[in-house]
Amino acid sequence: MPDSPVQSLSRHLRQQLHLHGRRRAATPFLLAVWNATPREDRGTVLARLAWHARDSRSAVLAAPADQAERLAKQLRRNARHCAAVQDVTVEGALDADWRQQLEAALVLLAACPDRAAALPVEIAQPGDTP
Repeated sequence: MPDSPVQSLSRHLRQQLHLHGRRRAATPFLLAVWNATPREDRGTVLARLAWHARDSRSAVLAAPADQAERLAKQLRRNARHCAAVQDVTVEGALDADWRQQLEAALVLLAACPDRAAALPVEIAQPGDTP
């Protein structure tokens, strides 16, 4: 059974961040996956990440340097005032350039204390193959 767009995007975000780190995770492949994912599904992922990073003390979110980091900080700040992940609003973020959305998603994912809880999908781990 194929993944939903949210599951597929979640899997690729976690895997690329794990393999390449935040600064190099926005590979051409991940950019293509993000761009091909429907707007609503990107919003779902951004809301989940903002919710799970809402109490993060990440230095990047404390003093954002670029547009994507400012967008991530705004999403995290919005999530702090919500009672549940479903209440997180991301409409303003979805109006941003899709590349900035992806970078903001990577900033938030890197700031999440539990990435598996933020994006709960199975991803291949180094010890999974014989």
